[in-house]
Amino acid sequence: MNRLLTLILCGSLWAHASHGHAADPLSVNHVRFMPAPEREQMMIGGKFSGSNVSSSEGFKMIAEIKTAPKPGEWIELKFDNATPYRWVRYEAPAGSRGNIAELEFYSGDKKLRGAGFGTAGALKPGGHWKTVFDGKPETWFNSNQVDGQYVGLDLEDQASTPRPAIIPGGGDFDKPQLVTMKSLLPGTVIRYTLDGTTPGPNSGQRYSEPFTLDKNATLVAVAFKDGLAPSPPSLSTLWIGKPWHAPMNSFHVGNSLTGNASRFKTFIRTAGGRDDFPAYLIGGSLTVKLWNESQGADKARWDETYAKAVHPLDYFTLQPRDFNVAEETDHATRFIKLVREKSPNVQPWLYAEWVEMDRQRPTDKGLVSSYQMKKTFPALTWQESMSAMLLYNEEVQHQITAQYHEGKPVRIIPTALALGWARNLMDQGRFPGVKPGEANFYATLFEDQVHVNLAGCYLVACTWYAALYRESPEDKLLPIGTALTAEQARVLQRLAWDIIKNYPDCDLYETGTEPCGTPRVISDGHSMTLSSTTPDAWFRYTLDGTVPTRTNGYVYCGVISVQPGIQVKAIAYKSGKADSAVAEMSGF
Repeated sequence: MNRLLTLILCGSLWAHASHGHAADPLSVNHVRFMPAPEREQMMIGGKFSGSNVSSSEGFKMIAEIKTAPKPGEWIELKFDNATPYRWVRYEAPAGSRGNIAELEFYSGDKKLRGAGFGTAGALKPGGHWKTVFDGKPETWFNSNQVDGQYVGLDLEDQASTPRPAIIPGGGDFDKPQLVTMKSLLPGTVIRYTLDGTTPGPNSGQRYSEPFTLDKNATLVAVAFKDGLAPSPPSLSTLWIGKPWHAPMNSFHVGNSLTGNASRFKTFIRTAGGRDDFPAYLIGGSLTVKLWNESQGADKARWDETYAKAVHPLDYFTLQPRDFNVAEETDHATRFIKLVREKSPNVQPWLYAEWVEMDRQRPTDKGLVSSYQMKKTFPALTWQESMSAMLLYNEEVQHQITAQYHEGKPVRIIPTALALGWARNLMDQGRFPGVKPGEANFYATLFEDQVHVNLAGCYLVACTWYAALYRESPEDKLLPIGTALTAEQARVLQRLAWDIIKNYPDCDLYETGTEPCGTPRVISDGHSMTLSSTTPDAWFRYTLDGTVPTRTNGYVYCGVISVQPGIQVKAIAYKSGKADSAVAEMSGF
C-alpha cells in the first residue's frame, strides 16, 4: 500500500525548447523510497533537492517530507517540478544519520538511472549510502555522522546539456589530426581543455571551429546552455607519432581497492603509457581466499582472466590485508611463484592500501608485530593509521624475502603514504580549495568510507606512475574525469613524486654526504610534530626506544600522538642527502 506524503513544493518552471523530443532533459517529479526499519520518525523534515552546479553545491529544495512514512512500505511522492536538475538527492534531517533504505527517482513513470553519490561513513546496523540503491530493503544508509547526510544520483545526460562529440574520438595516429566538436542541442557553447581538467562556463578554451592537433594531447570538452546543467565531459586522447612509453604488461590480484587502482590504465593513457591492467578481483577478500578460489571453485574465471594478460609480465601486484602475516606471506608467495612460471623476470609489487574511516584494523590497534621494533602502538589518527598500514606491508615484504629468494625482490607501492599526507595537507589548509576537516577530506577524495572517488583514484594512479615509470607525473598524468582543478592536480602529482623518490624501497633514492638537519620534536602534550632545517625532509620514527633509520620505523605522515609509555626517536632523511642524527623525546 502506497501513501502520498504532505509536501512543500518549490520547483521553478523551465520551458522545453522542443517539447516531446527524445533528447529533451528530464525533470524529476516523482520519487519512491522506503524508510529504514524503526526510523520512520527520523525522516520527517527530510528534503528532496536538485542542483545544476555539482553534487555538493547549488541545491534547491523541490519537496519536503512533513509526516512520517509507514514502516516497511514503498512511499510514492509525486509533485510538480519542471526544472531538469542533473544532480538530485535526498537530504536527511539533522540527527538522522541518513536512515533511508531504498530510493528511486522518476520523471513521470520513467525510472531514472545515474551515478550514485553520498556522504561518506557508516555505522552498524546499516551501511553506507550505496545500500539505498541495492534493491534490498533490509539494508539502509546509516552514517557514523548525525548531521549533513545526503544520498543521490548524477543523472548526467538525461537531465543536462547533451555531452559534445569529439572527432576523432581518440587513438594513435602517424600524422596531425583535424579535431571537430559538435553538440546535439542548438545554441550550446562548447569549452575544452588540454590539461585534463574539466572546463567550466568561464574556463577552458571556447570551441569555434575545427583545428589541427600536431602533437599528443588529451581533450576534455563540456557543453553549456543557459538554463541547463553543464554536460558530462567528453574525453579524447590523441597520440600523434610515437608514444612516450612502451606498453606495460601487468597482472593484478586483490579486491575492490585494486579495482580503484585499475583506473591507472585510463590515466596513464594521457601520459603516453598503455597498460590493459587485467585483474583477478574478489570484493573484500584476503590473499588466502583469492588463492583458494583461483585454484578451486573459481578456477575457470581465474584461467580466463589470467589468459588476458600478455606474458611475459613486466610487473605483478598483490594487495596485502591479512593480519595473520604468516598466512599473507604464504599465499602471496604462492601467487608470485605461479606468475614466475610464465614471467621469470617479473617485478612483484605490494600495493599498500589505506584503511577504512573507522580505523579498526589490527594495525590501527597496534596489534601487528614488526621486525623493525620491539613494540607497536595504536594509531590514534588517520595519518598514523597510514604509517601503520605501510609498516605491515613492510613486514609482509620482509617475510617473503626471508623465505623466497628467486627473481627480483618484492617492492612496495606506498599508496598509504599518499593518503596520509593528503589528509595532513588538507587539515593544515595547504590543499587549494578544500577547507580543513575529515568531512572535506572524504568529500574530496572518497566515494564512501572505504573506496576513493575518481580524484582519489587519480592520487593512487600518480603513486603508481611515479613508482613504475620512475619519473614525476607532473604535467604528464592528467586528471581526466575528476573534479580536480589544475592546481589541485599539481599538488597531488608533486606529493606522489615526493613520496616515491624518497621511499628507498622504490629504488630511486640517492644517498649523499651532507646530513639532513636533526629532527626537532615539538609537543603540545597531546601530539607531536617533526621538523628539520633541511627543506622537504622526510622522517622515520619509533615509539619503543628502537633506533630508527630511513628504512626502519614508522614513516612520519605529519603527526605523532602522545601515548603513555612511548619513547620517541626520529631521524630526518632525503634523497640526495645523508641521514640526520637521531633526535629523542621521552617522559610521557
